[in-house]
Amino acid sequence: MTFIQELWLMLASTWIVLELIIIYKTRVSGDGTGQRGYRSEKLIWWVVVFSIIGAFGFKQLHLVQIPINYDLRQLVSFVLMSIGLLIRFSAVKSLGRFFSTTAVIQTEHLLIEHGLYHFIRHPAYTGLLLSFFATGIAMGDFLALLVLLLPIAYVLNQRISVEETLLISYFGKSYQSYMLRTKKLIPGLY
Repeated sequence: MTFIQELWLMLASTWIVLELIIIYKTRVSGDGTGQRGYRSEKLIWWVVVFSIIGAFGFKQLHLVQIPINYDLRQLVSFVLMSIGLLIRFSAVKSLGRFFSTTAVIQTEHLLIEHGLYHFIRHPAYTGLLLSFFATGIAMGDFLALLVLLLPIAYVLNQRISVEETLLISYFGKSYQSYMLRTKKLIPGLY
């Protein structure tokens, strides 16, 4: 195994362990009003697994290679993935007890607008998408990148729609005002 492969293995392993810890520590059974939350985490995990498998398949075919030197591509991808994970886990930390793998309004739920939430509404998903984008770039094939990123982006967008509907129903005009001041995933753009 090369040094670059060892670095990727360590980073990916750390990511998986942290995600499992998040799942374990933040799972909720429902909100403070007795309503059941929207559970999409299993769907998201299955999409992630199948997208990774599909991306590795396309990576092996080398059909539409990314024309960047291998070492440079790996370095850039490693840095982007690290930034993506930093964004994700910083967002989770900012939400504190209000972060959950289930889309649910919790007892005494607060609208968090500090940290990364000052600029975008869903930085945890921004971090995930950046990390998967970096993984696709590291694979070195545009088709692998698309097979990895598009299905994940689709299910996360569905989850965002559900979350925003819940947040609007709970916070009303204050969340709608927050939506006008911030972008969904990319500061200043989207």
